[in-house]
Amino acid sequence: MVIEVDVLVIGQGLAGSTLVWRLAERGLSTLVVDRGGVDPWGRASSSRVAAGLVTPVTGKRLTLADDFAELWDDARRFYRRVERATRSTLLDEAPAVRLFVDETERGLFHSRLAAGEYGEHARPADPHELPAGLAAPFGGFVMPSAARLRVADFLLATRGSLAAEDRYIKADADPSELCFQSDRVLLERYGVAGRRAVLCQGYAPSQPPWLGGPTLAPAKGEVLTIESASHGDDRVVHRGVWIAPEGPGGYRVGATTDHDRIDSEPTEEGRAELLGRLAEAGLTDARVTDHSAAVRPATPDRRPTFGFSERQPRAAWLNGLGAKGVLWAPTYADRLAEQVARSLGSP
Repeated sequence: MVIEVDVLVIGQGLAGSTLVWRLAERGLSTLVVDRGGVDPWGRASSSRVAAGLVTPVTGKRLTLADDFAELWDDARRFYRRVERATRSTLLDEAPAVRLFVDETERGLFHSRLAAGEYGEHARPADPHELPAGLAAPFGGFVMPSAARLRVADFLLATRGSLAAEDRYIKADADPSELCFQSDRVLLERYGVAGRRAVLCQGYAPSQPPWLGGPTLAPAKGEVLTIESASHGDDRVVHRGVWIAPEGPGGYRVGATTDHDRIDSEPTEEGRAELLGRLAEAGLTDARVTDHSAAVRPATPDRRPTFGFSERQPRAAWLNGLGAKGVLWAPTYADRLAEQVARSLGSP
């Protein structure tokens, strides 16, 4: 007997997990097939490695993320609904602080601030708001709208909700196994079928030729978990790296960017780079307790990608969430869910 649903979702990372909630909002049934949280090399997937940061002002140019206010409002409401549905605590809203690395960076910030580019999302930090123990001779700024999603908990809560209704299968499904029939997409080996199929697999060494997308520019990122006696700030702090609290006395630190070595093997070079950046920030007593790496499914224009295949109109994708995935996922999943619903004739 074949289990029939409206939509088969391949992959249960941030993209797939967000999409199933958005499809459910439209009354569409889903079934997810996922490797169980691991990447093509058997290590933790990029969503499981992600720090889950929502950072309003980013990059060397200190720019406010495009459409940040609208995206963040949508994301906040979405994650709070999932919290209520799963009786979980998933989203921590708390100001973050970024320290200027030099006078040029401080001047750029104040120029953008004077031009009204930041609105309520960034303001100069008072001296007492600067983290003790880190190098801050040029001061810094506070981002009141910053937040952090407990990504692993979000994925676990979503999986639990799916499993409770027998809508989750742990398996390494190859998209080439999808059989496109006149009225459904069949995954025969697992006895499941959907009227539509959506690939949410993040980075994969290859894509099925019928998909026709997405175009990715993947980047490897490495992160550390450290302990430090000198650093005791419970906020997310940015200064060449981000430093995020991780349990009692621990911190996550990241991240490197490597466009050449596309794998999830932690490297000594990545470890040294992150420790070096910490030292530049004034934190020299870091003791590494964990070191991980993953491949971010980024795109050339650094924006998420989604859509339907022109060759197989019953198949679609959602991918390329990249470093701003927590901010982008709810809105882009909603846009794709709307397309899926229209293709099925749902109101």
